[in-house]
Amino acid sequence: MRSKSQAALEFLTTYAWSFFVIVITIIALYYFGIFDFGKYLPQKCVFPSQFKCIDFGLSPENVQIKLANNLGEDINVTSLQITNDAVPPVACSAPPGFEWPHSTEKEITFASCSGGGYLANERIELKISMSYHAPDTPSKPEHVIRGKINGKITSS
Repeated sequence: MRSKSQAALEFLTTYAWSFFVIVITIIALYYFGIFDFGKYLPQKCVFPSQFKCIDFGLSPENVQIKLANNLGEDINVTSLQITNDAVPPVACSAPPGFEWPHSTEKEITFASCSGGGYLANERIELKISMSYHAPDTPSKPEHVIRGKINGKITSS
């Protein structure tokens, strides 16, 4: 009877050591960043079809976006805001309002960005809000569009 219990104990001990080695291996892979799937995700810029996102760049202090006005009419941009879901959110100084002719591209730069997890070599998701109106429309109603940028802040 004693040899059966010894065999069972050796069997369980072997499995315990195997389980322990697997756990250590998974911890080591996690530590070295193998399971950081965020670095494999694509960088993207998403805006409504009226304002096509052509290009964007995230540097340690600035956010630059190049948009195309596909509305079919000239607009006056009255305000721009940038934020994210962090507490406190990212803070950038927005450019002043401007006139934007239809079928043209405009490069918009948010300067002096800080806070909200805005750190070099890190991924971030930013939400951009733009208010505008068409000067040719008699009542000049204010419209708001929202877009998103998801990318890595480059250190150079």
